[in-house]
Formats: sequence, C-alpha cells, structure tokens
Amino acid sequence: MTSPRLYQHFQRLSRLLEADRLELSLAEVAELLCCTPRNARLLLRRMEQEGWLSWSARAGRGKRSTLQLLDSQEGSLQRRLRALLSQGQLAQAMALAGERLDLVTPLLYEQLGQATREGRQILRVPYYRPLPGLLPSGPLRRSEVHLARQLFNGLTRRNEENGEIEGDLAHHWELLSPCHWRFYLRPAVRFHHGRSLDIQDVIDSLAALGDRPLFQHIVGFDHPWPRTLDIHLANPDPWLPHLLAEPMAAILPRELKDQPGFALRPVGTGPYKVGANDPLQLRLTAFDDYFGLRALLDEIDIWMLPELAERLESHLRLGSDSPELGTMQGESGLESGCYFLLQDDRSAALADLSLRRWLLTLLNPVALMARVAPELQRGWTSALGLLPHWREALPPPQPEPAALPRRLVLACFNQHLEFHECAGAMTSLLAERGIALEVRTLDYGRWVSGEDEDVDLWLGTLNLEHEGPFAPYAWLQGTPLLQRVWSKQSALWQGLAAWRASGHESGPRLLLARLQQQAWFVPLFHHWLELESRVGVHGVRMTALGWFDFRSAWLRPELANGAAEEEGTA
Repeated sequence: MTSPRLYQHFQRLSRLLEADRLELSLAEVAELLCCTPRNARLLLRRMEQEGWLSWSARAGRGKRSTLQLLDSQEGSLQRRLRALLSQGQLAQAMALAGERLDLVTPLLYEQLGQATREGRQILRVPYYRPLPGLLPSGPLRRSEVHLARQLFNGLTRRNEENGEIEGDLAHHWELLSPCHWRFYLRPAVRFHHGRSLDIQDVIDSLAALGDRPLFQHIVGFDHPWPRTLDIHLANPDPWLPHLLAEPMAAILPRELKDQPGFALRPVGTGPYKVGANDPLQLRLTAFDDYFGLRALLDEIDIWMLPELAERLESHLRLGSDSPELGTMQGESGLESGCYFLLQDDRSAALADLSLRRWLLTLLNPVALMARVAPELQRGWTSALGLLPHWREALPPPQPEPAALPRRLVLACFNQHLEFHECAGAMTSLLAERGIALEVRTLDYGRWVSGEDEDVDLWLGTLNLEHEGPFAPYAWLQGTPLLQRVWSKQSALWQGLAAWRASGHESGPRLLLARLQQQAWFVPLFHHWLELESRVGVHGVRMTALGWFDFRSAWLRPELANGAAEEEGTA
C-alpha cells in the first residue's frame, strides 16, 4: 500500500507546479520537495511506479528533464482516499481529506456494505453518532443495548425468537427456596483478554449493582462447589432469571471493570470484542474463543458519519444498490416503545391536574406531527400507550385553565434530530397560548439521572428488547429519571413491588395506564424501524432494537470477493 509520506510529496509537487508538463532539472525538483537530489530521484521513481507522473531524465550538468503529471491532484486524492477506506482506515482518510468532504462523502457510502480483506469477511455499517459508553451497567441508549448483547454475557439471556429465558453463562438453575436460587456455570469460558471467567467475577459484577432498585433485594452469595453459585434474596422474586438477562447484569472481569477507559473499550465474554473505538469508528472483531458458536462475520466496522444525522436514527442501511453486488431488500416494524413526555411531580405548576391534562390535549401527536418535517411524519404513528398494542383510553379533553404558567422548562437528550423538531413544535404550540418553553438539551447520562430539579417536562424515547411484562417493569423500576420525576407516586412504586413479589397482579401496564389518566405519562409516537441490506448479505433479520444480530450475518463469498476486487482496481 502507498505510504502516506510519498503521497504528501506528490501533493506538494502537483500543487507547486504551474503546468502538467514542463522541463526542469533534478535540482529544481529537489528544491520543490525540500530534499537532496538523491532523495528527489528516489521519490520520482516511486511516484512513477505508482502511475502518478512520468519523469524523463537527461544526463549531464545543467540538462533539463521532462516531468509530466499523469493524474490531477484531485483524482489522485480520490484514489488515495478510496485505498485508505478500503483498508478500514477511516481516521487516516478523514485527516487526508481535510476540508474536502465533498470528495470523501461519496467514497464513504461507496465503501459501506460487504468487503473482504486478507480473507476476512467484513461488514461496514453506517451510524450517525459516536459510541463511547459501552459499559453495560451504565446508562444505555437503544444502540448501546444492542452492542452490549454482542460484547457481553449474563447468567441468563432471552431467546429473541420465542421470548423465553434460557441459559447463557449459566447452563442450568434451580429455586431451592423462595429466597434461595442456585446457578450452574459453564466451564472454559474466557474473557476477550484471555483470562478464564470464575465465580468471583460473577459475584463482583452482581454485587456492584446492589445500590440499584432492581437488585437491592440480593443480600448474599455463596459458591458451595466449583462453578456453582448460590444467590440469596431478602424477599421472594420469581422474576430473578429475567432480571439476570438484563444488559446491566452482564459479567465483567473484576480486575478491569473499574479502570479508566473501560467504557470505551470494554472486555467481555461475548461473540465480538472491541478492536478500536474512536469518534469516527467502532471496530468489532469476532472472538475466536467464544464459548458458543463462533460468529460468521470476522469483523463489524461501524463508521460514524455525521451527515447521517440528517436522516432518521431508526433507519439502518447496509450498503447500496449495485448491479455487481445485488439490490437492496428491507424490513420494517414498529418499535417496542414510544416517544413520550413526562410531567414532573416536583414542578409546582404541574401539581394542577387540570393543567397537566390540558397540556396533554394541546401537545397531542397529531398537532405535533403537523409542525415537523415531512420525513419525520412518515416515520411516526400516534401512540396510545407505551407499546403499540397498548391502546389505553385517553383522559377527557380539558379546557384551557383560567391561569397558565408564563414559562415551562423541557429537557431532552442531545444527538437526536427528532427531539429538536418535536421540541420546536411544542415551543410554537405553547407560544400561541402565551407560554414560553425553555428547551434544555442534556447529554444522555445527565438526562436519565433526572437531577435537574427545575425541569417541568421531559421528552424522551424508549425501545424495549421485547414486549413481555418484565421489560416495562425493568424500565420503570430501573430508570433513575422515573424515580425522581414520579417520586410522589407511591401507588406506582408499591404496585410494582407487589407485582415483582407475586407476578400475579395486573402489573406494569395497569400502573402505567393510571399515570396516563393522571397525565404524568404522555405517549406521543411509535417509530417505524427500518433495516435495508444488500441481497448478498445473508442472515440479517431486524431485531426489536432496529439492528441485527451480528453473530448470524454472513456474506456469500463470490459477492464479497467481487467487492474486494472492485476496490483493488478502482
């Protein structure tokens, strides 16, 4: 592969010369390149081998030779960028392009999809924002939850096909008494950095979650025999196997999990490991020592392309139409969740039920969709509940209260185009009623903490991995924001505790429906998730999170090789 330094010399030469063909001496070339005549001769020979120029030397002192540039600077830059991108060197390509994003952008899209490099099958996937927070016990957005499933394992996992809980790091478990569970761990499980997993890793990982509401009932651990773990509870929990399948219950290496930088390049036991992670690129490589079936793709290369922020977050496209590589096929479905508005019970103004219900009436999905961009309208459908099949009765329309607040504060999290549009629609609707809306954009970690006590309204979105009763329960009980904004809703928290202990109550849906009637929880839209992939990419099936299981995807060799050959001859 051409060295970057050689290409920089060629760029300098083509920039300083005033014509594509001219006569000059070797000494003049050396002066242009800021090197000795001997080095200038070597550089010219190498550039000639690359096909960038022709150098016809004439012997003798003072003799002038002929230099002809065979390629424009722009054409050469494009070829150099294409070569870097075909090797997956995104950061180097962006640095080389500098301000010429007009050249690099089409090449980026050209390189997305399948490729091979040194016999390895690679799938390049576009995304619109960096992914620096991959710690499973940290605050996770939709895509981070998906990635956690590729990098880590818990004691149990949920089967995506039938929704049932099955073994993961534990191959069997049993309930010895209402507050005593026993789990049997698999042998020969290794972390990505090579060490074998042991019981202490499991104990330390789960014990570190003891301050979380979902895990506070775990009071102790024993390991009576090798690869046997006993978990003791303060009160019965028939849902414990479901809890241990949640992303935050992933098992981490005890010596690394608290080190700085672990969230950026974490170490787990999953089918993929992090090869690189920076603001431009997340590279995942297949883990050959994975205890399950080894992933079929050798590498998943996720490229962060800022221009994708102009498209819907819910649309994932793997490659593009190509006569040689096949057309695109897609699938879509409504998310298991919704965009929502939370009304904060710490707000003095929102203590008035009539005001909350009037805001619900004013900021209804139809009114909001009428004031956003058409491409967003096409991706939304009105929501009547948290999940698409939860169609709860709406409170009766509320007339405008006699006294309205002069100002309200709304908080949403950043790097989300839809929030900007939706907040703008709310601002205009409220302004027409004389209410000023301050929109506060927070990073996701601060937003989900709910620590901003002067916020009245919280705009957010939720994607659940499944629609079973434990998923909305885990969201309600495990989200710090909800604990803060609904701290006075004692009926909610008592009802959730009763359901967790018995599993026989009406559960999270009924409790959330009551909050809707009181206008504390306002569902807005369900989002259509879309996934498009080239026909030659097999095993791609859209998950509830709008991604696909990396372990199951594979490339038809002749198509992947064709892509590589095309890259090599471009």
